[in-house]
Amino acid sequence: MKHPGEIELALFAGGDLGFFERRLVRKHVRQCESCRSEVEALRRGGEQLRTVVEAMPDGVNWTQLSQEMTGNIRVGLAAGECVGPEPRERSKSLGWHAAGVMAAAFVIGIGAMWWNIPRSRPRPVVTATRAAQQDGVVFDVSQASIDLTANGGKMSFLSSRSGGVAVSVSMQGSARAQYVDADTDQVTINKVYYAQ
Repeated sequence: MKHPGEIELALFAGGDLGFFERRLVRKHVRQCESCRSEVEALRRGGEQLRTVVEAMPDGVNWTQLSQEMTGNIRVGLAAGECVGPEPRERSKSLGWHAAGVMAAAFVIGIGAMWWNIPRSRPRPVVTATRAAQQDGVVFDVSQASIDLTANGGKMSFLSSRSGGVAVSVSMQGSARAQYVDADTDQVTINKVYYAQ
């Protein structure tokens, strides 16, 4: 069983414990010899104090005496501060240092992320043209346009981009040009079919 503290035993000896606490401490004191002897010593000390108080002279102004004692204590404390060790300089707060370190780490982290962003690599530009001919109709595909030539006339689909265009020609009668806009990432596909 856990022993009550000195404060609980002193309050129990003076009869100042609450109802439930007094019952718990009384039960423990009945079973524990060391706590019982402590309570008896506290009660004997209380009796001796009452005897000394009765021997004090009558007519003493206890309020004035208390004020004088308080004043003397304050004077003694002030004198102790005068001759005591010099106060140490207050240490600087680490708040701004920690904020600076966190800001630097943030900037370094953002820089590292920006540095590692994958860059779009330019696709190799094919400069050759591809052509197919069927029944007198010629499909000509280049980086700049898809051309359809037949009966002396020519029809062209022009690409707004001259680089990064994928072109293809089919012998079944179609031509196709495809490119990705680097600004908007939109894919544009031009496809021309020839049919009889």
